[in-house]
Amino acid sequence: MKNLIFIVEDDLTQQKLLRYHFEEGLGTYEVKCFTNPDDLLVHLDEKPFAVVLDHFFADRQETGLHYLSLIKKKSPAIPVIYHTTLVDEAVKAEALKKGAVEFINKDMASLVRLRTALDAIHEKKSKKGFLGKLFGG
Repeated sequence: MKNLIFIVEDDLTQQKLLRYHFEEGLGTYEVKCFTNPDDLLVHLDEKPFAVVLDHFFADRQETGLHYLSLIKKKSPAIPVIYHTTLVDEAVKAEALKKGAVEFINKDMASLVRLRTALDAIHEKKSKKGFLGKLFGG
């Protein structure tokens, strides 16, 4: 069974690139893309393995920070990877404070960093599952 990844990205080219990378390149993920972050919120009950969240949305005043707070409020256990072109240490600090597991700048190496972040989520969930079984949790 493939892990479900939600991608919230209003740039359709970026969406296609990320979908291809996760579904075809890595082959271990099923991807559901959203251009509108409000649509994502309705689907959180599908319990995605992780969410890749953009910062800017062309048709919204709110940024990804707003939606990160809403995601964590509704589904605190879902890991969120903040993926943006913005290079801003204050925004990075705020995203991590609000619960993002990673803050990744979109550049030539971001696909590698996304893969590394997802591998870390897998490892953390595997250890948690193993320790839960070991200690009866």
